[in-house]
Amino acid sequence: MNARILLIFPISLLCLLLASCGKDDETLEINDFTRKKTIILEPYKNYPYSMMNIWVKGQVNDTILIRLNSLDSKPILKLSGKVDERWYTDYYGGGSKTIIFDPYKATKGSLEIKAQL
Repeated sequence: MNARILLIFPISLLCLLLASCGKDDETLEINDFTRKKTIILEPYKNYPYSMMNIWVKGQVNDTILIRLNSLDSKPILKLSGKVDERWYTDYYGGGSKTIIFDPYKATKGSLEIKAQL
């Protein structure tokens, strides 16, 4: 009986961890430059955060914008051409974060945007 409990506990813990993964990081592949796209990061409760990171890699034919929280906010990144950029800031929890990709003047290209708390 004790051996059975010892086997069930790690399996249950692993299932719980796998079910809760992935809400504080996300990757977005962009090949369609006709509309804006959004990433929403949700922090885990009682998890100690200290930074938010955004990586943008790829190639675009003109300028793109990356904004935080709303379409009305000032862009945190204004990028064009060959892109390999990392942006980071302090983040200590307290709510979700929204990252907005705005194609702005770009009409074609290929980008990968990765965001992580």
